[in-house]
Amino acid sequence: MKINVNHLLVYTFFALIFFTACQDETTEINNPEEQEMIVADSQLARSMGNVTANYGEYDNFLDESSCFSLELPVTIILGDITIVIETLDDLDEVEDLFSQYENEEDFFDFVFPLTIIFNDYTEVIIENEEQLETFISNCEIEEDEVIECVDFVYPISFSVFNANFNIIDTVIIESDEALYNFLEELSDDDNALVVSLNYPVTLVYANGETVEVNSNQELSDAIEAAEMDCEDNIEECDISLQELENILLECGFDAEFYSANSNLTNTLQLQFNTSGTVTATGDPTVVETGEWDIIETELGYKLVIEGFETFGVANGLWLLTDCEGNGLDFTKETNEGLVTMRLELNCDIGEDVFNCFGDFEIEECLGPNNEAEFNLGASTIGLVDCPFSFFASFHVTEADAQANLNAIADTESYWSSTSQVYLRIESETGNYEIFTIYLIAQECNNVLGCLQTTDIVLCDENNDGIENFNLYEGLYEVENCVVTDPVNVSYHETLADAENATNPLPEVTSYSNVTNPQTVYVRIEVVANPNIFQVLEMGLFLEDCNPSGCTEEDVDNFLVTCIWNAVNFNGSDNLMNWNFDFEPNSQTVVIYNNESTIDATWTTSQSEEGVMVTFTNVAGPNIQAITGEWLVVECEENRLQLIRDNDFLVLERTCE
Repeated sequence: MKINVNHLLVYTFFALIFFTACQDETTEINNPEEQEMIVADSQLARSMGNVTANYGEYDNFLDESSCFSLELPVTIILGDITIVIETLDDLDEVEDLFSQYENEEDFFDFVFPLTIIFNDYTEVIIENEEQLETFISNCEIEEDEVIECVDFVYPISFSVFNANFNIIDTVIIESDEALYNFLEELSDDDNALVVSLNYPVTLVYANGETVEVNSNQELSDAIEAAEMDCEDNIEECDISLQELENILLECGFDAEFYSANSNLTNTLQLQFNTSGTVTATGDPTVVETGEWDIIETELGYKLVIEGFETFGVANGLWLLTDCEGNGLDFTKETNEGLVTMRLELNCDIGEDVFNCFGDFEIEECLGPNNEAEFNLGASTIGLVDCPFSFFASFHVTEADAQANLNAIADTESYWSSTSQVYLRIESETGNYEIFTIYLIAQECNNVLGCLQTTDIVLCDENNDGIENFNLYEGLYEVENCVVTDPVNVSYHETLADAENATNPLPEVTSYSNVTNPQTVYVRIEVVANPNIFQVLEMGLFLEDCNPSGCTEEDVDNFLVTCIWNAVNFNGSDNLMNWNFDFEPNSQTVVIYNNESTIDATWTTSQSEEGVMVTFTNVAGPNIQAITGEWLVVECEENRLQLIRDNDFLVLERTCE
């Protein structure tokens, strides 16, 4: 994939050609072989230009055009969220996010101005949406105008000759853009240059393989092979989304990871599961669980893997490039180049599913008709802890389990007396085992055990140590507990009152605590026989509403003193050049740098969570990302740390 980074200087030696040709000291060589010269507008020159042209398709999910790409960073607004895309990794994450909105239109907006870069590296500044739509609608690109399946390995060099075939210069090329511009200059009518490419030259294909070429013919053949390989990959991977998912779920995979230079960097074992989880086993020998999904893009199917820490090499947005034989090849763009993940089927991995299970026993209390209600769900018998993919079903008879017939439909509410059912576990390879689940229905005779208490924690709004508690919120029913006799419940301030059934609290839904913390005693007695009772303890706790330790007044006084800077926004310092001047007698904050000045609005407020700082009317590129309501979580005179959902912002004060 080709990404424009910075425009290089156009080579100025063309203007000096005739001057240098007349120098006394020249290098005499034999005429270069005709077949090694790079001739302007030749088929080879055009092919090299197509290989090095700016690749505009990689961000089509954003700009809907292959004629150009967007210069990073670019800012978009999705709902009430501002997203700054700075790197290729950011772009992959946003494409994954956009898959959730594939059936919606106009669900995000660009922040203008922005810059688009055409295939020939020319740039245009776009001021508004209408201007961008015009360029999109006028986009016409030939099918082979950009060749994305092969790249040059830099640096490469050219020898430049004058009309007498004396070397007058050697040009070192370090990037696609530089090579593209060099080839364009060759076709300029004002130039009378003869150039030859200095071999050997190395090319790297999209699958990570490299090839060394030593002549123009070998270079032409290698580029042509890359074009054919692109077409072959598309034909070989002409499968549906469901077919790809079935392949991944078939059994386990041995995964090999290759760098941009085709060096093997890591090996793992991967198991994709129907639940959307993927497990990885590697060196060190540990099992780690992540998540996976497949999304369909204009470039093809992309495998999304995320959540790994130890085996983070597998994380990313992987484009399917080959599905030939028993393996799958995926590639992803990184800052170090195109890397490859090769998956080879290994069906022995999935058989470990049978080492997670055994016979099981479930006990429940008898209910109506001398039967108990049993929950045969995955959480009850521990199936959720299995890291492998499987199919589970419950059957009344062992014969049905063996034949996979008459599976129990409502597994979470299965009524039965003491008996057993049979659990069939089948791996994705078709192998299965049968396990026995023993169901034991018994007399519980614990009429009081169905009610339990939990502590209640509230925010101390006025910092006075007193709040109104709803004591009912601290009482709950035990799940699946069978109540055979009605009970009365009362609340007391002392244990003695609860045991003697005296002085019950009259106000239960709005009880003001006496101390902090405080224990309330809950008496539960059988209506038919009050002498059968139990007393439970319930804790009442008040906690500080300001996690930062500062009041709203403290934050106000800090902000209106001196100048503040956003030194950290989600781990980046790209907003640090903006200065914040909070005016003390109004709600205006002047946000400025060397190029722009913005009059925005700021307010503070007190919430149950703590002190909130709110920014509105922040109309400027990048800096508008701070718009919204922020909670102060760390508070110092010269430093404030704020959070908003998954975002964090650090402001620091400078007094000069």
